Amino acid sequence: MKKNLLLLFAVCCLLYAVLSCTTNLPTTLGRPRKLVLLTNYKSLIQDEIASILEQNIYTVQPEPEFVIRYEPLITADAFIKFHLIFFVGTIDEEPIASLVSKNKDKIEKDTFGLFSFNEPWAKGQKVMVFVAKNRDLLETGLIKYSARIRKTFQDYLLEYMKKITFERGYDQKQTKWLFDKFNCSVQVPNGFRIADKYENEGFLYLIAHNPDRNIFLYSDPQTQDLNPSKLIDFRDILTAKFYDSDYVYREMTKAETTLINNIWAIKLIGVWQNRKQTIGGPFVAYCFNYQERFYFIDGTLYNPGKRKLDNLNQLDAILNTFQFKKE
Repeated sequence: MKKNLLLLFAVCCLLYAVLSCTTNLPTTLGRPRKLVLLTNYKSLIQDEIASILEQNIYTVQPEPEFVIRYEPLITADAFIKFHLIFFVGTIDEEPIASLVSKNKDKIEKDTFGLFSFNEPWAKGQKVMVFVAKNRDLLETGLIKYSARIRKTFQDYLLEYMKKITFERGYDQKQTKWLFDKFNCSVQVPNGFRIADKYENEGFLYLIAHNPDRNIFLYSDPQTQDLNPSKLIDFRDILTAKFYDSDYVYREMTKAETTLINNIWAIKLIGVWQNRKQTIGGPFVAYCFNYQERFYFIDGTLYNPGKRKLDNLNQLDAILNTFQFKKE
């Protein structure tokens, strides 16, 4: 009886927080890549969740895209201040039933439901709820919504990294210089400086230290085949010339199709190496054609002996500020 009363109290607190319009939200807790997954079906869904959210990103050593912490639904009130929260369960379980009560008829009709909330209980927070009619449908539903689930949490992480990267603003002078030279730019964070010695060859790059990070922007007047293997070859040509013979370690590099500034692009994420200097590290890049030109924007990291994925995500966030000069 006491356990049921505690659960009811927790549900009421959760609903009050979701439905209230208070602006006095507390600060989120934990690391931004740590995701609390509240479910009573860990053993049933763990493999599918791993394929959606724990894909390894090779930063020389593999690091999972998100770090998952599983907890039972009854403990929900203990985790409502974390950055990322994911409820997974059935329509009759609390607190899921109360959180999606307005959509119960639709869920029963459609079999599944996926709902997203911004900042319900803490500043800058993302909460998702996946619900199925019964436990036997959980795996099928997660497969159906897998791309949307991953993209939602990825987008949250990029926005979070943008916020902390540019919380003190950005270098407007250098950003304007890039716009004037290339007719496009990323926002240049404070602490980065432009190296322009290859400007006449359509290649500009930004440098920052502690840890060492490079971002390059390359533009070519001819469009390119956006085949991932050919794009990796093209990157090797660029970095052989401009980055002292860096090359891509293909076995630890993958490609996916995505959007950047509403333009379809190939995203490359993987590992670069340099035989001459016996060094290496992770990189992330976007390649796309736009108005009969080819663009290649790229961020690399060198931070030996340290975990690298958070810094790589920061570079990804900077690349995602890319835009063309407004006329």
